[in-house]
Amino acid sequence: MKHGLLYLFLFFFLLILSPLQAQSPKVYMEQYNTSQRILIVVNDSHVMTVTNAPANSILQIFSLVGTKVAEKRVVYNRQEFTLDLPVGYYIVRVGDQTQKITIR
Repeated sequence: MKHGLLYLFLFFFLLILSPLQAQSPKVYMEQYNTSQRILIVVNDSHVMTVTNAPANSILQIFSLVGTKVAEKRVVYNRQEFTLDLPVGYYIVRVGDQTQKITIR
């Protein structure tokens, strides 16, 4: 009787554990896809460098109130743009990613 309950418990434990192992490759793929994040950096000379953007994507710059102040086409994997904008905070959108930048 004790052995029967032990085998039954072991069977249910292995049955519950098996779906967890099948999901681990999906998590790895999601982490791999997020490593290609678009990097946007603005230096003190008002030059914005965009890295890892998709080819021929549109870069849009918005003020904090939502007004579009600039739009650029990203052609290369790493591209620089000179910004002619006043000092302040802006929202940059490239593809499906959005980032806040500061112009000093």
